[in-house]
Amino acid sequence: MRLKITFNANKAIVCDMNYHQQIQGFIYSVLDDADMRCFLHEHGFVYGKRKFKLFVFSRLMGKSIYDKGTRQITFFPPVQLFLSSPWTELLQSLVNGIMNQTNLMLGANYLQIEEVSLEPTPSFKQQKDYQVKMLSPVTIYSTLLTQKGAKKTYYYAPGEQEFGQLIRQNLIKKAKAYYNEDWSQLPFNIKSVGSVCASQRKIIFFKNTVIKGWMGRFSLAGDPHMLRLAYDAGIGGKNAQGFGMFSLTT
Repeated sequence: MRLKITFNANKAIVCDMNYHQQIQGFIYSVLDDADMRCFLHEHGFVYGKRKFKLFVFSRLMGKSIYDKGTRQITFFPPVQLFLSSPWTELLQSLVNGIMNQTNLMLGANYLQIEEVSLEPTPSFKQQKDYQVKMLSPVTIYSTLLTQKGAKKTYYYAPGEQEFGQLIRQNLIKKAKAYYNEDWSQLPFNIKSVGSVCASQRKIIFFKNTVIKGWMGRFSLAGDPHMLRLAYDAGIGGKNAQGFGMFSLTT
């Protein structure tokens, strides 16, 4: 299930270049259910040592300019934000919060909501390839040990074998955490469309952590359940930090 939120601020929206944390903060502040907010922040849906928030959001979308001097992005209204989750109660709580709160803020920006709409959910089918474009970077990684025993995070790039394998395993874990179902035998495949350009790699700072992800276009295929969960919850890791949302292309 996916929401499209259209902001129509009195003035332009000015954000730091790395504004993912500001959007996440906006989402938590808008939730009108305190118990749900606490559950997401402190717990989430658990699989082993992993905790999944099971929501994902896009980058801010609209006309913008980037100031290299201040390292800030100015978005000119209207500005759109997409947010999706398989947990429909979460999206309902967001809508309620948007409708009931008067002072909505994104970072230091006061916002006006022009429209909140529900996007039609695609009807995924077996044995069909779906062309998608990323609305926020997809990231997948492993924590490795160096020769000195220190931990190192390695981010995989499209084209590396582990990239698709780990994204599929990630979806299987999400299904177990949320539905308590074993999807380990269900097929899912992702591959990049065309050549992968260096400009598609995005380096994001989130709470002083460097995260590497990829924009661009991909081809998805597999079981409809896997494809629907990928659409609703995002592909790869760190979805609740603004990574892994895609839209279908025609």
